[in-house]
Amino acid sequence: MEQSPSEEGTLVSMKRSSLDYRQVLTRAVCGRGRKFSQATHAVKPPEQIQSILGAWVINHSFDSTRVGEAIEIRGSYDINIWYSCKGNTKTDVLKETVRYIDQVPLSYYDRQTREGSSVVNAQCTQVPNCVEATISPSGDAIYVRVEKEFAVEMVGETKVCVAVYPVEMAEMDDKEILFAEEEETEEYDELDPDLIIDDLED
Repeated sequence: MEQSPSEEGTLVSMKRSSLDYRQVLTRAVCGRGRKFSQATHAVKPPEQIQSILGAWVINHSFDSTRVGEAIEIRGSYDINIWYSCKGNTKTDVLKETVRYIDQVPLSYYDRQTREGSSVVNAQCTQVPNCVEATISPSGDAIYVRVEKEFAVEMVGETKVCVAVYPVEMAEMDDKEILFAEEEETEEYDELDPDLIIDDLED
């Protein structure tokens, strides 16, 4: 398919013009991180216990703030322990509120983020869960192991570099741009490496 003179002129001018680059201030994800953690808590029962019938974690709440190149999470949850006592003739539930502070390091962090523009978003991808509860050898404490996981993101103002194309390309579609790139490559592919121009020697 042959091109009209106007189309050919547009392609040639596009190939010869150089791209311009500009910095744009925009809001983007400037930090991201994830942390899995485990913690063991010692809970003191009010009396001597015989066995643990169940343990679970409820009422989890947390807040997140940025601290340097990490996200600090402050939260709390309640540990409920169902146990038997008095020779397994009586059962009761023990409740203990635990407060914690976790720091999630940012595996990706853009240091060009404008100070004071960042907003932190933390998501608990695995809620605190009791994975083990055991009675201490002396019988005066219950060891509860809890695991949890957080994923965090920091959104802030940063600069990105974008390419600004010539105004002639505003009316062109993707096929015309692709054709121009291929045409420029083919011009060099068709050169004969064995061709010797010796007109100047005559």
